[in-house]
Amino acid sequence: MVRPRWAGHPLSPSYARSVRYFPGVQALRRTVTALVFVGLALPGPAQAATPRWDHPGYDAEDSWFNPHEAALTPATVGRLTRSWSVHLRHLDESCSGFSAPVLGAGRVFATDRAGVSAYRPSSGALSWRFTWEHADDNSTARLAVAGDLLILANGDCNSMSDPDGRLTALDTATGRVRWRLEPDNPIDSVVVDKNVVLVSGTSPSDEDRVAAYRVRDGRLLWSRPRHASSGVSADGLVPLATTDGSGVPTGTTVAVDIATGAPRWSRRATWQVQAASPAADRFYVTDRSGVLLSVDARTGAVLLALPGRGTPLLATDGPRLYVADGVRLTALAAGTGRALWSYTFPGPITQPVLAGGLVYTGSRVLNASTGAPAGPTVPGGVIVTGGRLYQVNGPRLTTYLPELRDRRSELGV
Repeated sequence: MVRPRWAGHPLSPSYARSVRYFPGVQALRRTVTALVFVGLALPGPAQAATPRWDHPGYDAEDSWFNPHEAALTPATVGRLTRSWSVHLRHLDESCSGFSAPVLGAGRVFATDRAGVSAYRPSSGALSWRFTWEHADDNSTARLAVAGDLLILANGDCNSMSDPDGRLTALDTATGRVRWRLEPDNPIDSVVVDKNVVLVSGTSPSDEDRVAAYRVRDGRLLWSRPRHASSGVSADGLVPLATTDGSGVPTGTTVAVDIATGAPRWSRRATWQVQAASPAADRFYVTDRSGVLLSVDARTGAVLLALPGRGTPLLATDGPRLYVADGVRLTALAAGTGRALWSYTFPGPITQPVLAGGLVYTGSRVLNASTGAPAGPTVPGGVIVTGGRLYQVNGPRLTTYLPELRDRRSELGV
């Protein structure tokens, strides 16, 4: 879970949610202003043993939902205090920027104007930095953690007619380059799942193409010309849209196995995939008329159609869908589409983020069950995991956690 090349400032409202679009059509964008990660949280059986957030949308399903958060909840979110904060590198001559940090392999990885930096989640101590050779010709990388590798997917910035993509795999412990590729096509979407990196891109000089590479060494596994991916995988199943090769959809969506490219099902429809359910049994897609559809991931059958609900700003915890439309956030029952609650904000909101029974919106924090305000206003985008809230607001990464004395009280200390 858009301008080609990921150009532009990723913290601005124009930055793509995950840089996915129908080829040749300006993408609907999700504002990914901040993201997040994590140190150890309060101990307890309900808390995940190893906090993670290895994709911008939490995982390859792009649900924007962390099901393991148990420490930062409606009962504790009002007691947030700053734990640490770091300044992200800034260069005047750069087309890279600040976006979607990810967490994995015991480190927080954040893009900056010079490249990518890695930090210790508990203290903010710098582990290493990777610097672009030419920051003025490298767009902001989309990040994903896969085992002991950090995948960077981006491209050049200085060619509008014939841009190229770039894939770089860094060692998560050292920042050393393990492998690097420069595909002829730009990279407009990317998803990492089942030890496969799947990318998609089009340009005026390149035929639309989806390509899958092995995470371990970057070896090409398979490719499909005249197809485009939205960058969402449901347990290894990825829907692709067919095109005429020049960015124009031709009206078919085919779901393929990410590891082999083998088709599982096909439908006569042009769908933009926004997310998959946490259980990977449904895709949530929008069609060209703005209808939000719930689709059976196994068969492609349409289970539910919600006219007027189409949006790229969508999150799901399974039972509920959370859709943002301008200044309004609405929670819908995933099975029926019935509106459960709605909240209107004083200004535009960003990508909804779900964790610990809370919804983070780039503004007021809400109770996910009721829609009632539950915590302070948190500007920018956030992601929550391991009992910590991480925020990117301008060129600064900050983490917060509940006040220490209250945490001790909860533990009976």
